[in-house]
Amino acid sequence: MKALIISADNFEDLELFVPYYRFKEEGITVDVASMKKGKIRGQRAWG
Repeated sequence: MKALIISADNFEDLELFVPYYRFKEEGITVDVASMKKGKIRGQRAWG
């Protein structure tokens, strides 16, 4: 099984990493995509 997570620049870290690792724990192959070419950067919601 495969999953695709679509993200954008300045995403909140937990919004991406929590589902990403939950899918991985279940043995699902995960790809992350964005509309922007190159690297995207997240932002921390905690101190």
